[in-house]
Amino acid sequence: MSAIQPQPISIAPGVGRLLKHLGVTHKLTSVQTSGAYYLCEAVFGPESGSPLHIHHFEDEVIYVLEGAIDVRLDNEKLQAPVGGIIHLPKNIPHALYNPLKIPLKIMVYAIPGGLENYFDEMETALEGGVSDNETFNEISIRYGIEWLE
Repeated sequence: MSAIQPQPISIAPGVGRLLKHLGVTHKLTSVQTSGAYYLCEAVFGPESGSPLHIHHFEDEVIYVLEGAIDVRLDNEKLQAPVGGIIHLPKNIPHALYNPLKIPLKIMVYAIPGGLENYFDEMETALEGGVSDNETFNEISIRYGIEWLE
């Protein structure tokens, strides 16, 4: 049985599946890339971010489209302005933060693909009114994401 050959594709600005609760828009899914990677656009509100966490299954590459990002590691902070790139290998604890008073917009490449399935499950849970950490942790564990705070 042979793998499906990925096809060339063009994604126009503003196109993609928006996950409203998460502020994430799917741009290229692992189905479209034969599992090679997943690409999304994410928006963080002013002075907001994600808690410290680890991705055990995928590397991430973050490209800043608008604003600026701070990435907290164990004892270090990486920063990137518009046009900047941050590479986060799997198994590295990190927290993302928008230090500015304007929204942050980033492109996130997750390699290999599959992270979109995590986002989809989390969005479905949030749409259904789920708000307990136990459910969120169960979903996270299935996708190799460990929350440290």
